[in-house]
Parts: sequence; C-alpha cells; structure tokens
Amino acid sequence: MGLGILLAIVATFAWGAGDVLVRRAMFDVPAELVVVVVVGMVAAVLGVVIVSTEGFAAFGGIELAFVGIVAVMGALIWVTGNLFYFHGLKRAGVTLAAPILGAGPLFAIALAVVFAGERPNLYTLIGAFAVVVGVAVILTDRKRVLR
Repeated sequence: MGLGILLAIVATFAWGAGDVLVRRAMFDVPAELVVVVVVGMVAAVLGVVIVSTEGFAAFGGIELAFVGIVAVMGALIWVTGNLFYFHGLKRAGVTLAAPILGAGPLFAIALAVVFAGERPNLYTLIGAFAVVVGVAVILTDRKRVLR
C-alpha cells in the first residue's frame, strides 16, 4: 500500500506541474495545438511502455468493438475535456482552473449514485461537501481578476 500512495503522490505532483507547463506553453500557441501535442506524446509513451513490457502480443485478440468504444471514450472524454480545460487554464489561470477540475470526483459520485446504484458513506459525503465549499470559496474571491 505504501508504494501505491507514493505513486499517487508522484502522479499528483506531475499533474500539477503539467498544468503550470501547459499554461506557459499556451502563451504562444493555441490550446488546440497543445492538446494535439499532448495526445501524441501520451499515445507514443503508452505505446512504448506497452510494447516494452508486454510485447506486440498485447495488441492481439482485441475486438474491433472494444477499440471503437475506447476511441469514442478517449475523444469525448479525454481529448475534449483537456481542450476545454486548457482553454480554462489559459483564461483563468492555474490557481482557479485546477481546483475546479479537482471537483471532478463530485460528478463521479453523482453518476455512481444515479447510474450504478452506489450509496456513498458519510465520510464520502463529508469530503464531497468540503470540496464544494472549497471551490465556492475560490470562485467567490472578489479580488481575482478574470480575463
């Protein structure tokens, strides 16, 4: 479990650093170009990792329907989500856009309740409420200047 926590912390640091780097990159180029570059880099890195760890056999036996579902999911969720997020980063800055994106688990909780029939426990509800309060505090900062 300790390694899992360490990996999650490293991933969180990398994600936060990525937000800062993406915003810096968008000073000179459009968000759409940044998304294309990021998607290309992610696909290339994942391809290298998969081939180096599992070999080309990892791609065998995959049904076409599965590939289609994953492609639609990637285009609708990951690519489109990043495009909107990058535009948000460019206009609002990292300190405002990142905490709003951090509220994503609220939607996951709501969708899990509605579509999967899950029932969150008290601690989950308390955590969700804390996230809502945190985002509300950030969004109601009257000294913040939005572009």
